[in-house]
Amino acid sequence: MKKIAILGSTGSIGQQALDIIRALPDQLQVVALAGDKNLKL
Repeated sequence: MKKIAILGSTGSIGQQALDIIRALPDQLQVVALAGDKNLKL
């Protein structure tokens, strides 16, 4: 399992990365998230 840290998780690229991680939960694990202004996500 690969551990992933996403910087800018509230942006469009960060959201796409999270979509991929959700699709592959047995292969990828989020260990850290960072975001800035778009907290409503």
